[in-house]
Amino acid sequence: MLNSIKAISLGIITLLLLELFNQLVVIMAAVGFNYFIKAEPSLATWSQIFSYAIATLGHFIVMMLTGMVVAMASVPKRAFLNAGMAVIIGSGISLYLSLRDDIFTPIAFIFLISGLLFAFLGCWIWQRRENGKGK
Repeated sequence: MLNSIKAISLGIITLLLLELFNQLVVIMAAVGFNYFIKAEPSLATWSQIFSYAIATLGHFIVMMLTGMVVAMASVPKRAFLNAGMAVIIGSGISLYLSLRDDIFTPIAFIFLISGLLFAFLGCWIWQRRENGKGK
């Protein structure tokens, strides 16, 4: 039980810190892209798509790394459950702090479910890596 609390807490902290870093990267990329648009105005229609693509890719990487961190700190039998709890709690905190007008959009739900899937993928990758070391 104590190991699970430690792993979930570590996962939540990892998720929140890496998501903040992801937001910084997205803002810097968007500013860079807007600077590039000044030289090539025909690319202005791609600005929002570019920003969303960078943010989505970063979100999936963050969730996968969170799953790996939780699996590293967990008992192998509970790694997937702990990763799921860390993602749900961490994403819940993030959504609570960022929601405008208390509206939970379908896109937020899709990101939550896909975040869970990528966290489980991170757990699976870590466990395969650890199982391969013993051979």
